[in-house]
Amino acid sequence: MAGVQARVRSEHERKYADLKANVWYDVAPIFPGVTQRMVNMAGDRLARLSTPRGFLIVPADHLEFRPVQHESPHVGAGSSA
Repeated sequence: MAGVQARVRSEHERKYADLKANVWYDVAPIFPGVTQRMVNMAGDRLARLSTPRGFLIVPADHLEFRPVQHESPHVGAGSSA
């Protein structure tokens, strides 16, 4: 989808009841055709996370980011029994 995932930094976990620090969430575009992160009126960079309960917009400095990981890294690895 977006190609980027994020998780809340442990020091900010208490601020976000719907987020867990050990879970990576997909970063979704704020609006179609707009980049994955935006800036609010105060100049803070924001990211829109896709959670099981919907979308949540979080300041980017409260998050860690990584490229999307493939769910099945062993597919096509040629494992045999």
